[in-house]
Amino acid sequence: MTQPLSLSALLEESKRLTSHLTSAEIPTVKRGIDLLESESRKLVARSARDGRPLDPRAQAMLASAGVDTDELANNSASAALLSAFELLQPAYDANVASFLSQQQEQSIINAIEESELSTLDDFDRNMAAHMNHVWEDTQRRLFEELGQFQGAASSATAAFVSSGGAHAYSAPAIRVTATTHPRLDRYAQVVRDLNDARVPAAVRSVAPQFNLLGALETATAESSLELKSKQISQIWRLLSHYSSGPDSVVAGACSYLEETFVEHVDRLVAQYPHDANVGGIPSVHRKVQGYLRVLFGRLGRVPAFLEVFNDDAIWAHMFTLYRCGHKQDLLRYALDMEDIITDSDPGFVAYLKAFLDGSLARAGIGSDISVSPSSLEDPYKAALYKAIGRGNVPKKATAEAIQTTEDYMWAGLVLIRDADSISASSGHPRSTLESLQTLIVKYGAAHFDPSGNSPLLYLRVLLLCGLFEDAAEYLLQIDRFQIEGVHMAILLAYFGLLNAPSPVYSRAIVQYARALADDGTDESAVHYLLLLTLPSSEMHDECVRALTRLLYERRDYARLLGDIQADGTRRRGFLEHYLPLLGISTSEQFAQTIVRKLADRSRDEGRLADAVLLYNLAERYNTVLNVLCRQLGEALYQTGIEAVSEVEGVARAVLEHYQQREHIARVLDERAVSTCSTLLAITEFVASHSRGAYEEALELIASTQLLPIDGDVVASASQHAERVRTLDDSITRNFSLVLLTAMDTLSRIYAGLRESPFLDAIKQAKMQDLRRKARGLMVFSGMIQFRMPPETYAKLNRLDVFMN
Repeated sequence: MTQPLSLSALLEESKRLTSHLTSAEIPTVKRGIDLLESESRKLVARSARDGRPLDPRAQAMLASAGVDTDELANNSASAALLSAFELLQPAYDANVASFLSQQQEQSIINAIEESELSTLDDFDRNMAAHMNHVWEDTQRRLFEELGQFQGAASSATAAFVSSGGAHAYSAPAIRVTATTHPRLDRYAQVVRDLNDARVPAAVRSVAPQFNLLGALETATAESSLELKSKQISQIWRLLSHYSSGPDSVVAGACSYLEETFVEHVDRLVAQYPHDANVGGIPSVHRKVQGYLRVLFGRLGRVPAFLEVFNDDAIWAHMFTLYRCGHKQDLLRYALDMEDIITDSDPGFVAYLKAFLDGSLARAGIGSDISVSPSSLEDPYKAALYKAIGRGNVPKKATAEAIQTTEDYMWAGLVLIRDADSISASSGHPRSTLESLQTLIVKYGAAHFDPSGNSPLLYLRVLLLCGLFEDAAEYLLQIDRFQIEGVHMAILLAYFGLLNAPSPVYSRAIVQYARALADDGTDESAVHYLLLLTLPSSEMHDECVRALTRLLYERRDYARLLGDIQADGTRRRGFLEHYLPLLGISTSEQFAQTIVRKLADRSRDEGRLADAVLLYNLAERYNTVLNVLCRQLGEALYQTGIEAVSEVEGVARAVLEHYQQREHIARVLDERAVSTCSTLLAITEFVASHSRGAYEEALELIASTQLLPIDGDVVASASQHAERVRTLDDSITRNFSLVLLTAMDTLSRIYAGLRESPFLDAIKQAKMQDLRRKARGLMVFSGMIQFRMPPETYAKLNRLDVFMN
């Protein structure tokens, strides 16, 4: 056996254990057993209480307050305070399995916390994105209503804005005033007739046969006194040359400019008959000669730089014939004057004949001839050369002949019209409509109308070069012609001259329809919104959205959508006649596309009467009952019986109406009918309790079979509790109200019996029955605790204690 070690031996052994850790630089602290014991005794002595008695004054004060100072001193002396502030050292556990289990648990907790934080972050981000989307949508709709929303504008529009034109494309709101009503009515009738013609065409998938241009011209002519301008009539006339569609733009514009120039010549000759001297029935050439006499007569003489033969300015005569569009008369005149013309240009007549026949390329006649300022001193010769592509004519050489905006546009457009012939013979780049459009937009409105006195001049320029989107938007900026701007856009869409979809057109139509609706003309507003589908069938969805928004705001559903008569027959609404324009062919599609969307929105925003009417119109009878049940349940839950009377009246009337119609009763869901009937009974029960009819209220709640208050109430409590799980949420959410009202009904009947001066056996038996019912309700409430808040049980307990 090993001999036991003495304390001295243990001390020496411990020193050897740490000998390899000692350092010469650090002194060793040497404390023996005696020293440790001495220090411990001193520490105890310092921590021990000195046992001094309490201050007499403190003892008296505590005694006056009822404090036993002796007992308090004894209790505090026994408290071990020495170890209260000792530093605790962690206890290291060497159990690996316990450590791993703890780490796993901590990892799971950390993962749950991180997942919770991540979920909260995702929720915040999604909520912020949703709110931002809702705000942008609201802002867009608000700007549309205020007329300030800018859609995707064309490149020409953007260029116009950047060029600093006279008008900015900010789409001001269209205003309807009392002075514009006659014009509104005339144009509205045109649109009604147009839609009436579109309906059968849409059914047969053919183009409508309707003279929209003629109808608009008539309406404008009747409104000339209000407009105090006949310039709009010129716009309709210009657009009549585009009726064949986009391919007819250049040719139609040239034709219009040539027709108006012929009228200008005739008007000038008629205005100065003596100076013109054209005779009784003048020929084309006599008119041209007369026009030139008047024109040059204003100058006092024929300019010396013109080439004249027998008092006839040859090149001015030919240019005027071409400017009027009299191509064959021009050719005959050139052939008659060939000997004279050959002196200055031997190949001109042959070139002109080939040019007018369209055979320049086949004839091999080149147009790239050399021209010089001296050979083009006559500006009309230079203008004619330029118009038919004969040589590279500088612009300034034609300044005397090309003076007006109409002349300028014609000179540019004829080059585009005949670009194929000219480029084939000369080899020069083709003139394009796009280059002319870019140039016109670059100039802007201020260039053509610097004083702002003729705003429609720039409109005609835009129309002449095919900038229809810009033209429509430009006219909408002019307050006096906003109404005509809307109808010009309609005509452009009818001719297929607008983009599909066209932001300008859609915005104008929606704003105008809104202005009409605000003025009280709902049917006209609907007619205009139906025109959203005019440019393209791709606009059906946008048209339906706009109509749905208008219908929701106006709420005139019975007239616009239809109604169900008392005998169950359905009366067609105003909109149903025009459903083919929306791409809707069946009643079910109509209900799904428009009526149900309106009903859902009305339901979500609390428009109970509207939701019932619309769901009923869509023959969604069970949905009607579900909406009524939800509204009834919410009214009971949030406001109590005070605000439930309106909903109750509607629900009761609708349920009775449905049950009396066999064709409706057959399709009703039994659960919806049962829920609605139960809620109505609950409402009547609460109302009876409120007015103090407690016996009646007890009978009503018993008839619902919601609560165990008949028969063996305690035994049937579990059955009723199971039934609660199958009830609709509109009923279960009101169980607190039902239980408290039922218990209060029992307690009030009980209190009335107990306070009665005569308590016979019958009354005592009834009081016993009431206590039994109350006990059954308590048992029942304990089985459905998850359905009600805790305070409900406190109230039930107080009432039960009162009775038992």
